[in-house]
Amino acid sequence: MFKVAICDDNKTICIEIKKVVEEFFAAQNLKYEIDIFFTGEDLIKVLKEQEKYDLIFLDIELDVINGIMVGHYIREELLDDYTQIAFISAKTSYALELFQIRPIHFLVKPIAKVQVFRIIEKTLELQGRQTNFLCYKSERAEKRVPYKDILYFSSEGKKIIIHMKYGEDYFYGKLCEITVPAVDFICIHKSFIINRHYVVQFKFDKVLLTNSQELPISRTYRKEVRKQLSLWQREDL
Repeated sequence: MFKVAICDDNKTICIEIKKVVEEFFAAQNLKYEIDIFFTGEDLIKVLKEQEKYDLIFLDIELDVINGIMVGHYIREELLDDYTQIAFISAKTSYALELFQIRPIHFLVKPIAKVQVFRIIEKTLELQGRQTNFLCYKSERAEKRVPYKDILYFSSEGKKIIIHMKYGEDYFYGKLCEITVPAVDFICIHKSFIINRHYVVQFKFDKVLLTNSQELPISRTYRKEVRKQLSLWQREDL
């Protein structure tokens, strides 16, 4: 069970992060729980009762007991170096205060979905329980393949074809209903979902993949593709 706590005095931010976390785990074969807190006092009270979290999204600018104080409590009072802490703030001037708390990341509002995904992935990786596999049923057999080995998905009627580095496979369903990590995959056409790590070049109306194959970007998806590409480029800097 992967346990997440979200602590922010802004209810909208809490709901936003919760939805992104739920979206991430919808693509994973891993159980999870999410607890939401609006004050540092409430979070510390639960931690005192020996509740442990794998990952805490923690707002710095909390009233009374702020996020930095909560972070120090976790590291120095509880002696907990297991729990990963991702701080949240509208400011960027906390480097020295955060150094001793050893956060996994620092999120600046507004929060980008791709950042939240990467924080969860990094936490799973540090815990040795990364589960980035697509699980599917093909020809009456239960199968799974690492997402990192998938170049793209295509659909032909009710058949979804998985194009991998070392071959192809298929299962039946609707392309629009499959769940994949949004940090890596994007839909470019009603018939194609691609893995960005295998893209050599994004053009206005098509993409070139590492296997020299070109796939079309339909008019419907061009705006979203450009937007997501811009986010990825900023994240990779």
